[in-house]
Amino acid sequence: TTLRQAGFKVEIYPSATKLKKQLDYANNKGITWVAIVGENEMNSGQIALKNMGSGEQIATDAAGIQSILNHAN
Repeated sequence: TTLRQAGFKVEIYPSATKLKKQLDYANNKGITWVAIVGENEMNSGQIALKNMGSGEQIATDAAGIQSILNHAN
């Protein structure tokens, strides 16, 4: 909600399925950045933010996502 309020387009994949399928979906839609929250991220309190163009992946907390996305554009 916070990202939407800041003007970012946000989508949540509609079902629990393999990560590869979700990333393929994002690629097909031309989505630039994806947030990955798997078991490791849940345990560490971090979110993996992945740039789909470069493959770069950044670990951050929820508060850091907006800052990273603002500087990326």
